[in-house]
Amino acid sequence: MTGAGARCIGGAMGRIVLAAAVGAAAMLAGFVWRGDDAAERGASGCAARVVSLSPHATETLFALGAGASVVAVDDYSNEPPAARELPRVGSYIDPDLEGIVAAGPDLVVLAGTQGALAERLAGLDLRALVVPDTRLEDVFGTIAALGDAVCRPGRAEALAARLRGEIAAAAAGNGRPVRAVLVVDRPAGELRQFFVAGPDNFLGDLLVAAGARNAFGDAPSAFVQVSLEPIVAAEPDLVVELMPGASAAAAAERAAVWRRVAPGLPAVRRGMVAVLTEPWLPVPGPSVGRGAARLAALVAAARAAAEADR
Repeated sequence: MTGAGARCIGGAMGRIVLAAAVGAAAMLAGFVWRGDDAAERGASGCAARVVSLSPHATETLFALGAGASVVAVDDYSNEPPAARELPRVGSYIDPDLEGIVAAGPDLVVLAGTQGALAERLAGLDLRALVVPDTRLEDVFGTIAALGDAVCRPGRAEALAARLRGEIAAAAAGNGRPVRAVLVVDRPAGELRQFFVAGPDNFLGDLLVAAGARNAFGDAPSAFVQVSLEPIVAAEPDLVVELMPGASAAAAAERAAVWRRVAPGLPAVRRGMVAVLTEPWLPVPGPSVGRGAARLAALVAAARAAAEADR
């Protein structure tokens, strides 16, 4: 979506709001370990003490059965529940270097935006592995890279196959196209200054994989800021808002604003505004299968509502 009412926003905003990353910079290649030098990983060739500084990496390590090897995590790694009991070493914005060093890791796993931190870790003789988290396909790249790092390639292959099957099953329905808007942030109580998912990002990919047509899929940036007017012009069949960790009451109030301010919007008129509070949904990790299923169910309901409204 281009033109008046829409403007691009940078990767930092998307990362803060969505927990979506921009991929690793090419300059990291000189100092980022990529899993192809087993001799450098100790006698067993496997990372045994891992610090994870990205929620998607943390969730993936546990899904691979390597949770016992994770010795510390970032402030936002809350899945699975066992990760909440681990020591915290800051965030991707404000990492606790002293805490990282004190954990004694033989591997530090970073997201794609953490190039500066990777340089600092290299200066401390700490090995870093950057795993991207920008696109849906990056979920599988991360699974493969971490499976190699902790010597569980078989588990990695099985996990990837299961998730691909879950995504395919979620999108198995067919019928008329469903035009959807995915809102990642807006001011409470108002319908203005929306940040929506555009193309080339994990959430936009997941929306399409669930069978929807992204109303802002032709935007010039992965995330764009828009006013209400472009959303009204798009005539969406479905509006999805992310509100990770919010209470049911807060989510209900969020949805009620649409009914008060934009009652004529097709999605609003048909009752197809969904405020999703699941904290795992924006994370490009092993929960991607249930995320696709969650969105696909909404897409199917929006399609049925649109057909009934003809």
